[in-house]
Amino acid sequence: MKDRFRKEVITLVRPKVILNVFSSVDGKITTAPNRNVSEWTKAGIDGEAHDITYRLYDELDCDGLVSGSETLIVFGNHWVEPDTPLYEPKKSKAYIVFDGRGRINWYQTEGVLVVTKEDVSPQYIQQLEDKGISYVLAGGGEHIDLALSLEKLYELGFRTIGLSGGGGINGAFLRAGLIDEMSIVMAPLVIGGTNTPSLFDCGDLQSLDQAVKLTYITSKLVGNGSIWMHYKVNS
Repeated sequence: MKDRFRKEVITLVRPKVILNVFSSVDGKITTAPNRNVSEWTKAGIDGEAHDITYRLYDELDCDGLVSGSETLIVFGNHWVEPDTPLYEPKKSKAYIVFDGRGRINWYQTEGVLVVTKEDVSPQYIQQLEDKGISYVLAGGGEHIDLALSLEKLYELGFRTIGLSGGGGINGAFLRAGLIDEMSIVMAPLVIGGTNTPSLFDCGDLQSLDQAVKLTYITSKLVGNGSIWMHYKVNS
């Protein structure tokens, strides 16, 4: 009797990842390098895109919001306080910050969950523990293992992650094939610039076959002249 072999497909169990961001019409996510995008909001020229994007986290059922460490560093160095407080998402259980190099000296600790590398400096881990900040270790070497980090976040109970930028972490998730949906609010302005951060700051494609294909879900006019576009990423 012949042995029978069954091919098993191993599927990564992870949260759904929804890119949920706002940008200018030309895809820029800030005015220039090292500038806080909240200045668009304070100046009243973002078409309410900033606030609407925060409200969409709840509409999209995001139970965790993900940001890269670069965004927090830029915001800290160029602090801008909008005249009207922005909506605070109600369904999110944590603000998840990917800080693979252990660059942030944490002052705000409430609701923060840090994802970093297994070989990050012991001093950084000590800081997190001293300040009572929860953390996840995922991979070593040059970069965080994004797939592993999502698996661990799933184990912690997260089911739908809202990816909020900046361009570097967005690009990393894009190139790793880990974005399931894209929710983009286009503000009614154009920025331009050759070095200005964009929605996806990552390596160039080698062929057209590598382009990420999308399926339209919905779109509508929102706020004061902004447009919301929602797409599913084709698998």
